[in-house]
Amino acid sequence: MYMSTPSTGNAQFRIFFGGPDCQPRTLRELLNSSISAVPSGGEIFWATYYFRDEALADALVQAKKRGVTVRLTVEAKPRTARANFPVLDMLQNKAGLAGDCRVLKHVWPESLFCRKRPRLHLKLYYFSHPEPHVLVGTFNPSGNTPEDPSVVAEIGDQDRGHNHLVEITDSRLVFPLRDHLSFLHGGLHGPWERLLPHNNRVHAAGDTRIYLFPRLRRDVIRRKLVTLPAGTILQMAVSHMNDKSFAQCLLRLAKRGIHIEILAHDTERRVPRRIENLLDGHVVFRRYRHPQGLPMHNKFILIDSRQQREVIFGSMNLSQGSLRANHELLVISANPFLFNAFLNRWEQMVKETQVMPS
Repeated sequence: MYMSTPSTGNAQFRIFFGGPDCQPRTLRELLNSSISAVPSGGEIFWATYYFRDEALADALVQAKKRGVTVRLTVEAKPRTARANFPVLDMLQNKAGLAGDCRVLKHVWPESLFCRKRPRLHLKLYYFSHPEPHVLVGTFNPSGNTPEDPSVVAEIGDQDRGHNHLVEITDSRLVFPLRDHLSFLHGGLHGPWERLLPHNNRVHAAGDTRIYLFPRLRRDVIRRKLVTLPAGTILQMAVSHMNDKSFAQCLLRLAKRGIHIEILAHDTERRVPRRIENLLDGHVVFRRYRHPQGLPMHNKFILIDSRQQREVIFGSMNLSQGSLRANHELLVISANPFLFNAFLNRWEQMVKETQVMPS
């Protein structure tokens, strides 16, 4: 399912949603058709956390063979590391992408203040044709045919669960993200990255801003939320939240009159019970428990302050790794089309929880 922005003076968008109410593999097919649309002489640059889809990997190989420049960067140690092994075996040999497939390994911790080793957690896909554009959001190509039930049990069926990809065509945003993908693929990675000027720029187009991580000030979301006036409504789709300090920030906001609703993934590994207990009685907290175990992998925050409506979305979880160490991408936009599209998705997911067994 997708929605397209009307013509305005701001950045243009199309939004593609996956979920139980959508055709299975919707977002996977979007990536596949986007690969097919790039002719000889074009470019495809990707960075992703999980990559298990062998047919999609072969589509990238075929694109390279027809003369497309393909650069793929994949996290070396996702939480379920073995999930990526079959595709990487395909792509790293001479018959695949060879050196155009980079498995990104982090040797050093993010900084002296955070001993966590970063992970490449953003999901960012650039295509040069039919016009230069990027897809950003939450979807990894992490399904496969035939499927491995043991892997799906660990990471969830992302081809049928709730995810999104937002298509951006505005050159003010597209080309900085293309350059970022090029750096991820070819650059030297370490704790100095947070100091690099290109990581600390805010890329803006009209009412939309994009933040890249790592950066010197990682607390972009918190700094945004603490400025909100009493009476603001926050609706938060949260696939992962284990950072206690962020939960405490939400608690303070609730106590000063901000109405907060959270729709969280059902597993306590991703959103521990201690976080739910901390917020109990102060926020409206729901868990998304699909009867088939399909994940709620969306990550977005709707802000309605009555004076302005904004949406925050991207790859960033409200987890210690995402907030403090990882390579991430975050979008903050006051674009009315984006806000309404994500609000409609919020209402759909909440509606689903109302008929699920408790």
